[in-house]
Amino acid sequence: MSAWLIRAGRGARYAADWFAHGYVAIYWLLDGLDLGHASREQVKECVDRLYADKSPQARAMIVGQTYRFGSVMSCGDTVVTYDPARRQYHIGILTGDCMTVRADADACYTREVRWEHIVPRDALSDTSRNSLGTIATLSLINEDAYADLAHSLKEERSPDVIIESDAASSADDMTDDEEIRMVTEEEALEKIKDRIHALDWDDMERLVAGMLRAMGYRTMMTGSGGDQGRDIIASPDGLGLSSPRIVVEVKHRKESMGAPALRSFIAGLRDADRGLYVSTGGFTKEALYEAERARIPVTLLDLDQFTRVLVDNYENADTQTRTLLPLTHIYWPA
Repeated sequence: MSAWLIRAGRGARYAADWFAHGYVAIYWLLDGLDLGHASREQVKECVDRLYADKSPQARAMIVGQTYRFGSVMSCGDTVVTYDPARRQYHIGILTGDCMTVRADADACYTREVRWEHIVPRDALSDTSRNSLGTIATLSLINEDAYADLAHSLKEERSPDVIIESDAASSADDMTDDEEIRMVTEEEALEKIKDRIHALDWDDMERLVAGMLRAMGYRTMMTGSGGDQGRDIIASPDGLGLSSPRIVVEVKHRKESMGAPALRSFIAGLRDADRGLYVSTGGFTKEALYEAERARIPVTLLDLDQFTRVLVDNYENADTQTRTLLPLTHIYWPA
């Protein structure tokens, strides 16, 4: 058996549905081709016809990865996919053959999966994180990264899982420049989140304040202890005397924040306030509901959302903020 890494679309936008309904999927349109029984040559003919506007390199990538999904992967194989919102790798076992989905569905081809384990990104080494940041939509996991995943589960690597070498799979892992750029951006965000996650709680509060200053606000830290649900006050004047006044609570921990914490925070807001709650551990469904029905507008940011807002405004960040989180701008050919 083999171990596969499969991406759940750009930004892992399909991941939640995969986990909820027990499947993985690919989304290339192949005109209803029976991918589970098609030869590689049939897949190539179909891709060359339907994607004639793409480069030979891009078409070769589509052929290799769709053929793998339909014919090379097999029941009993291990599959891994990453959920960036929760910083978790989900591990499952393929339990079904390739299925062609109806024409009006989002996915084109699916395979049933029994999701069994979750591994936090922070449990893996930097080397494994880099290896699992693959550019390809579907690729084999190398031996070291697979061993790291297994070790984090306190399990020995199953002897019937065969890890192919990179040389054996490089032809199918080809992709085009646009795909490389997109995945590089996603992996860069993950590395930035790693750095943010490693900050102390007080530096995290300063980083949130720095993000708000980069957005044009002036900030005032309330000081540790007895802050009554507020760590930062952001406003045009920096004193909270001018509107809009943003009251900010920052929780830098692994656990998701629940509804009671949100209710307490909202109760402390004035009618003219705006609330911002940053939780690097995310929020429960009940907490999200509390924010939606609050009498005062409240914005919730988990680690993924906070990182994206910070990156979008980093160009305007001051020296203090850049010292907390040094980032380098990388240019890409237009």
